[in-house]
Amino acid sequence: MGYSVRPPRLAGGKANDTRILKSINVLAVLEVLRSASGLSRADIARATGLTPATVSSVVSILISAGIARETGLGESGGGRPPVLLEFNPDAFHIAGVDLGVSKVIAVVTNLEGQVVSRARLEIDAHAGPEAIVSRLLKATHTAFEAAGAVASRIAGIGLSVPGLIDAERGLSVFAPNIPGWANIHIVRRFRDEFGLPCWVENDARAMAIGEAMFGAARGYQNILCVNVGRGIGAGIIVSGEIYRGKQGGAGELGHMTVDPNGPMCPCGNHGCLEVMAAGPSIAAAAIRAVSTGASTRIRELAGGRIEGITAEVVSDAADQGDALAQGLIRESGRYLGIGIANAVNLLSPEIVVIGGGVARAGDILFDEVRSTVQKRAFTTMVNLPPIVPSDKGEDASSIGAAALVFEEMLAVGRITDLMRAGGTRADMNGP
Repeated sequence: MGYSVRPPRLAGGKANDTRILKSINVLAVLEVLRSASGLSRADIARATGLTPATVSSVVSILISAGIARETGLGESGGGRPPVLLEFNPDAFHIAGVDLGVSKVIAVVTNLEGQVVSRARLEIDAHAGPEAIVSRLLKATHTAFEAAGAVASRIAGIGLSVPGLIDAERGLSVFAPNIPGWANIHIVRRFRDEFGLPCWVENDARAMAIGEAMFGAARGYQNILCVNVGRGIGAGIIVSGEIYRGKQGGAGELGHMTVDPNGPMCPCGNHGCLEVMAAGPSIAAAAIRAVSTGASTRIRELAGGRIEGITAEVVSDAADQGDALAQGLIRESGRYLGIGIANAVNLLSPEIVVIGGGVARAGDILFDEVRSTVQKRAFTTMVNLPPIVPSDKGEDASSIGAAALVFEEMLAVGRITDLMRAGGTRADMNGP
């Protein structure tokens, strides 16, 4: 799958140990099946190091659930021709819902992250938690309806939210830039509404899970995924495991100090990466420049309204060759590069994936980020990690939230339910 699910929690007891081993074996077989089609059981045994008997048992489980299927016979090596197998990405479907500051995106995907249906709704961050939750639910209903018959095969819902979360309790603890949003029982609301298993994750970590399982970081084990929009957060995968830190607090890259004399961040610190490189800082710098009469097309592209200037408008102006806009994007990229260089020094990832709205600025931003990291990251003397854009665009966190469902359903204690149910809504139990 590109990376593994969280490590099994050992509770002791022979029966539990047997269940853990079965789960690990299923994951190993699934990873091989997802990487190539037309494999025999013997091929899988060689690739995984499992015994032929174990592979045969696991494959039987996967076939009964529809996750693997037989495709025909291979060439004989002297005995009976081997039966060939492939992964079935449409065995069941998964849903992901991403809460942003100005929008909600809900998707239904198959098990390869291919979007079957999608809904996008604007939200008012100042409307209050109940109004925002209602928009989340509405977007999800819309995506389910657009999925048609596939909706009956949705195994669960993943939720991506900004800020701090309590995954065990299903809480969105705090979301910066959304006034009044605190301790929202978001998992319970969705589970009650849809009658499906549901999980919540921070938006940057959801993006990292999606990129590792379905996207630009597939096949890598040590990944830094940076989500740059209204804020800046990071999802970290170390040795194939998502790293959440104590109480889920890992990855707050946006609150790394990059300029001690910089402007005050909403967190109370000065010079955080977020206030130097995120979308609002780009827009604010553009507004200051336009207000002083600088030569630029930014105001024109904002419809003549200075209050209409956003990071997206600046990016559009930069794409059209506007020198001021290009300079602002480069400045954002330079600070972002400083933050990423620090993270590269600490983590030494194999790849850095950048997503979120600001990442859509393209080569102007990425060239500056790469140049800055190359200059400042100590580990680049050995190996500069590739720094690439998310290949999921605006849907990166919602697809990542859907990937979270697959991850959780394959975790110890849930895999038996998944195999037994075959992903049908009617048979799935809540988490």
